Amino acid sequence: MVRPASSFCAVLLGLSACAPTPMTLERADRLCRQDVGLADGVQGSVGVGIGTGGAKAKGGITVTNRVLNPQSEADYLRDCIARRMAGEPAPVTYGISVGGRT
Repeated sequence: MVRPASSFCAVLLGLSACAPTPMTLERADRLCRQDVGLADGVQGSVGVGIGTGGAKAKGGITVTNRVLNPQSEADYLRDCIARRMAGEPAPVTYGISVGGRT
């Protein structure tokens, strides 16, 4: 017969495995640096290469509503880290991405 206390402990152990990873300053910094390119609302990319199929090129541009209220990268990084450390959700952004390949 299983004791209620041991069943309860097993359930708590199972739930603790699903708990979110606590936010650290280093983790917040790493996550925010991934998005800092869109601080001013515009981000672009260009790629060129040569493979067995010949020359390839690709490019893209992303424009978000942050273009209406741009921030410097330093300001964005500071605000993002403070928001993540406080556990606040990311602000909603809307944007469009356009890209092409040859």
